[in-house]
Amino acid sequence: MEELLRQLTTLVQGLVDDMSVLKQDMQTVKQKLGQLEQRMDKLEQRMDKQEEELRWLKEQMKENTDMIKAIRDNQLEQRSIQDGMRHEIASLRGEMAGIREQMATKDDLSRLREQMATKEDISLIHQRLDYQLGRIAKVEEEMYLLKKVYTCSLKS
Repeated sequence: MEELLRQLTTLVQGLVDDMSVLKQDMQTVKQKLGQLEQRMDKLEQRMDKQEEELRWLKEQMKENTDMIKAIRDNQLEQRSIQDGMRHEIASLRGEMAGIREQMATKDDLSRLREQMATKEDISLIHQRLDYQLGRIAKVEEEMYLLKKVYTCSLKS
């Protein structure tokens, strides 16, 4: 009977030892789980930041695209205006060439004076040209600045 009691004691002691090892293993697992949870929290925070940055980049890209479209539309309009001005200038040059041809005789001088543009007409044409050139310069400056902003936004 003593022998049996010793065997039982040995078995119980073995179970106690196994339970201690099992508790230690559980503690280790709990620590590792805690570390994993912390890492997951950090990863979630980083993902949130990246999602926010992505949202901001998408908004910025949309704004840049809208600005580029507006610039392109404005550029087309300016080209149309410039073409109109070129045609008008060509027409004026043609008229001036015609006037020069008619200036050959002194008899036609009074008729030519009636056909010639007045100082007010020329001043008005100069004003219109200055205004259009100013608009073109402003558009070119805006295009340069927008290209610069767009290039910088693409780099970042």
